[in-house]
Parts: sequence; C-alpha cells; structure tokens
Amino acid sequence: MIFKDYYKILGLDTNKVNIDEIKIAYREQAKKYHPDVNGGNSSEERFKDINEAYKILSDTTTRKKYDRVWNSHIGKRK
Repeated sequence: MIFKDYYKILGLDTNKVNIDEIKIAYREQAKKYHPDVNGGNSSEERFKDINEAYKILSDTTTRKKYDRVWNSHIGKRK
C-alpha cells in the first residue's frame, strides 16, 4: 500500500491546521484540478486524490487515525 501525504496533496505544509484551512485548501485544489476544467487522465487522478484527502482530513476521527499512522510508521510531521 502506498501511503499518500494528504496534507501535501491539499497544498498544506503542516498538519497543524484547522478544518477551515483544510476546507479552503480543498476548494482551491479541486477548482484547479477539476476534470471539467482540465481534460485528461492526469487531472482526473489528481482530482480523485484531492477528494480522498479531503474525505480523510475533514473528519476528526479519521484525521486522528491518519496522523497517528503517519507519525508511527512514516515519520514525524512539522
């Protein structure tokens, strides 16, 4: 399994952000990479990753689990 850095996908440098900052970052990235605006498979895959990142990070419970797994298996965040 490839572990994706959801914060980086949304254009965030750190995990020390609140839900409003996540929402703003999601909207910016979704607008930028939406398949209807940018044709092609690369933007479609990027858009799917953006949606997946938002789904995980916008829910407090799943975000805590994600951060715990990241910190214990991948490395410490800034």
